Amino acid sequence: MKTILGIGTAGTNVVSQLAQYKVYQSYTICTETKKTTKYKFNLPDLPGPEEYEQMDMTKLHKWASTIEKECTVFLCGASNSSGITLRLLEKLHKKGVKIGIVYFMPEIDVLSEEKQLQERTCRGVLQNYARSGIFENICLISNVELEALAGNTNVIDYYNQINHVFTSTYYILDVFKNTKAITSTFKRPKESCRVYTIGISGIESEEKLFFPFNQGVEMVYYYGINEQKLKTEENLFRTLTDKVKSKITEERKVSFGIFPTNYEEDYVYVEIFSPKIQQIIVDIEEEIE
Repeated sequence: MKTILGIGTAGTNVVSQLAQYKVYQSYTICTETKKTTKYKFNLPDLPGPEEYEQMDMTKLHKWASTIEKECTVFLCGASNSSGITLRLLEKLHKKGVKIGIVYFMPEIDVLSEEKQLQERTCRGVLQNYARSGIFENICLISNVELEALAGNTNVIDYYNQINHVFTSTYYILDVFKNTKAITSTFKRPKESCRVYTIGISGIESEEKLFFPFNQGVEMVYYYGINEQKLKTEENLFRTLTDKVKSKITEERKVSFGIFPTNYEEDYVYVEIFSPKIQQIIVDIEEEIE
C-alpha cells in the first residue's frame, strides 16, 4: 500500500479522490477537517503562510509520526498552509522517510503579487530540494493544463473535474509500475533527473503534458492496449516502436512498456524527466525585466 499525504485544501482534495483506490493509504492536513483523527489532521485556520511557519508543530509532528518508509506529498504552493510544508517534510526526512512531491501550480495570473511570489518561491525551493536528493523526486502539475484536458467544466465541480484528469492518470501509472509488462525497455531515470511531469497520448498522436515542461532528457511511455488487439492487430509492435524511436534525440532517451488491458479503448501515458528546475514563461520574463 502506498502512503500519500495531502497538505492544504488542494492537496487534500486530490488525496481524497485517490483514496477511493485501495492501493493508497491516505493522510490529510487541512483547515476544513473538523476533528483530528488517525489519518486526518485538523489544521488551525491562520491568516497567512508566515503564521504557519511560526506555528507550534508539536501536535502535527506527533500525528505524522506514524508515516514511515515512503510517502508522496501533494500540495499547492499558493496555499497559506504551505507554510508548514518544509518544517514537516524536514521532520519526516530526518526520520528516514523517502519523500516524493506532487506539486500543483495554480493559475498564477489571477493571484495577487504576494501570492505569486509565495507560489514561485515554494515551487523553486521544492525543486531545488528534489534536485539535491533531499526528496526522491518532484512531479509538477499545472491546473491550467488539467483544465484544457478536462474539456467542459462547471463552476461548482471545477476542481473535482480537473483533479479527476490527474488522479485517474496517476492511479493507472501506479498500476502499470506494479504490473509486469508484456515487453519493455524500462530503465531507471538518471540519478540527476528528479524533476518530472506526466501526461497522456494517443498511439499516433502527440502527448499532452500536465505541465509546460522544458528540457526533458528522458521520456517513458506506458502503452495500455486491449489484450485482444495485442493478439490480432498486425504490425502493432512496429507502430509503437517507431513512435518511440521518433522521440529519441542526442539529448533525449526514450523507453516504453506495453501492458494488456480489458478496456476497449487504448491508453497511452508518458513521464518526462529533467535534471533542471522548470520555470514557466512568466518567471523568465520577470527575470529579463
